[in-house]
Amino acid sequence: MTADPRFTLRGLVSFAALLLAACVPLPADPGIPISGPEAETPLISIHNPLVVPIGDTPSSSGGPFQDWPAFEVEKHGIRVFHPNRWVFVPTRQELSALSSQLEGDELVETFFEEREGYVESLSQPGQDDYFAGVGFPYDLDSPPLETNGFHLLAVPSEGKTLEAYALELSDELGASGLAMVEGIEIGPGLRPWGEETALIQYRIDGTQAFGNRVVTVPDADVIGWRIVLPSPDGETFLTITYDVWGEYAEWVESLLREVVRRVQWVDDPGHLPRSAPSVTLDHLMNVRSGPGTDYPILGKAGIGDQFTVISRSLVDGPAGGWWQIEYRGQLGWLHGDYVTPAPGAESAPTADASGWRAFEDERQGLAVSLPADWHYFDPAQPTEADLALLSAANRATEEQFDVARTGEIVAEMSLRRDDAVIGLGLHAGPEESEASNFLLVLSFAANGQSLEEYAQAAAEQTYSLEPAVVELVQGMRPSGEEVVSIRYGEYATRNVVWQVWLLSPDGERLAALGFNVHRDQIDELEPVIAEIVRRLRWLE
Repeated sequence: MTADPRFTLRGLVSFAALLLAACVPLPADPGIPISGPEAETPLISIHNPLVVPIGDTPSSSGGPFQDWPAFEVEKHGIRVFHPNRWVFVPTRQELSALSSQLEGDELVETFFEEREGYVESLSQPGQDDYFAGVGFPYDLDSPPLETNGFHLLAVPSEGKTLEAYALELSDELGASGLAMVEGIEIGPGLRPWGEETALIQYRIDGTQAFGNRVVTVPDADVIGWRIVLPSPDGETFLTITYDVWGEYAEWVESLLREVVRRVQWVDDPGHLPRSAPSVTLDHLMNVRSGPGTDYPILGKAGIGDQFTVISRSLVDGPAGGWWQIEYRGQLGWLHGDYVTPAPGAESAPTADASGWRAFEDERQGLAVSLPADWHYFDPAQPTEADLALLSAANRATEEQFDVARTGEIVAEMSLRRDDAVIGLGLHAGPEESEASNFLLVLSFAANGQSLEEYAQAAAEQTYSLEPAVVELVQGMRPSGEEVVSIRYGEYATRNVVWQVWLLSPDGERLAALGFNVHRDQIDELEPVIAEIVRRLRWLE
């Protein structure tokens, strides 16, 4: 490998809006024509006409999910993001003070009276210290009409499990007589990277009481959610309660789900890069671009220098093999006879005779294999070496990436379904290329959807600046199984996007390999991409 891995953030974000369009149903807009085949059309080589994006999708150009204000509640060690034109206050005292500052308008006074009553109704006696904030829409330029909002409590866990605490809250809601509990769910899906949460769903009659005031909304059907997030140390349960009222209930709910997704624990160790095994040099030596003395020299390293291990090669090499390392933002190789590996270094992925390495993800039940000039990592738990390579790949700025920034990029790439992301792959292109090539690997619950149904949905919903070709094809997998292939040219980044979707043998999961390749390299890399697809394995 002779060049730094490179890509632009514009390319990543542009790819985001395209990769998962068929997985995330977009709201229909009668003002925008949508072209697609009828359901009975044979699912072979479907050519999708030009379709423009519909509805709101996060993008670098803006939108209601962009540039949300952040507020740190120091007492509870959390960072809260809220929509624009919303108000967030961290204490009940500040809520009362805000209410008193806006006196004089009867409608405003009534609104804040209901707000304070609502907050009081959610807090049990003696829980004033647990209060962690309240957020609600408030625009000085328009009268407050809705009671939509969210409320935070940080409650000591006292050794309870997440399930036990969720059942306790559900019982309290049912006993209050104000809400009808519809169900409890515990698992991933609401938070980045698959963190477990508890979700209690309930409904409130539109003529029920809010605090000391009875609010009557004819024919109102209020949807309520109470979400519980365990702190990283397990000592605290953060409870986020929200009720959705009014004409724009579906839209407000999407905003509030995003509030839940973005809450951060300030001291979360997940914001620090993982440590990784290393090797230390025993002699001055050359760092090479490949595992052999015939490869070009990238630079030199001295006695005592330490480097993070990426992988190793034991085939047709020295007795100590060759060690792949991160070297100044590049993938470099060290002669194994002249280094001392740290404990755990031997567990690094090992190349086979062809130079390919396999990365197994037992949680998702998948093994991804890539050639030696691709770097693959879990963006939910990057190492310092992963961040260095990602930073070097970004030509737009010299800023060093951190874990949070990496998470933001992957969230944009996956249309905020970062809990489904398994890994991110980087591939260096030629020196003259304007961008690196990259790979995003995802896995979703199939929810009963077949590949035929998925292909149909993709043909109807995939959008791009150039027409997309959606195919249900055989021949890309050793077992002869069918896959869905989605391919198109992305004009803005001059890249070719190629997605391949597979269904697990038990029909329970969909997996996606999404490649973004510079146009002048697609002919060269097409056989490599086909081999990556062929080698993908479902683990037992």
